[in-house]
Amino acid sequence: MKKDLQRKIRGQINDDYVAVYQKKSENELLELLYSEEAWQRSVAAELLLLTPETTDILLKKLQVEKALYTRLAITKKLESGDQETAKKMIAYLARIGNNQHRQPIPPSKKQSFPLPRDLIARSLGRMQPAIFSTLLAALEDLSVLQLSEILDAIGYMAFYQPSLATTETYQRLLKVRKTMIDQPLIQWKLVICFSAFPQSKELLLNEKEFAPEARRSLRSLAKK
Repeated sequence: MKKDLQRKIRGQINDDYVAVYQKKSENELLELLYSEEAWQRSVAAELLLLTPETTDILLKKLQVEKALYTRLAITKKLESGDQETAKKMIAYLARIGNNQHRQPIPPSKKQSFPLPRDLIARSLGRMQPAIFSTLLAALEDLSVLQLSEILDAIGYMAFYQPSLATTETYQRLLKVRKTMIDQPLIQWKLVICFSAFPQSKELLLNEKEFAPEARRSLRSLAKK
């Protein structure tokens, strides 16, 4: 019981909580999104219809939300969106939390694609494959830190949706690699991203600067 209460305080909900608010209007749900009770904020996030207006509101709320399960409820709602939702989300890359990579770190020991640390990158990577072209279109318009995060989203989505790992997309990523040759963070993130692209094997075999990460990517490719 104590654990259940603690989870509720952190915003965890179940169907019974949601049912109570099922018939609330949009305005009532928007008001509930700012409740002092985290679980009520989670209910609001689950029940709100995702429109351009509510997307903006949810993204701004996500910037300040502290409760774990409420954050998860908001990101789950955003992940159900379309390309227009994704475009709005991209603007928030590297703007929520302080967990983003600022420099290369030792490679993960896991064979799966590393889970993006940036909250928005993680959600973008979990969205429907239809938004993949929106991610690629943004490659040329982002700051270095945002580019670092969107590469995580691209790699994550392509890793779990292999049909997206096309030669055309790989060539686009190679252009980023050439353009950002003086940015170690981007070069490192590309080596990680390439673990989703079978076309990258030769490049990874010859990678010198981030050889340990390249070996991890090659192991991931070998197991796919």
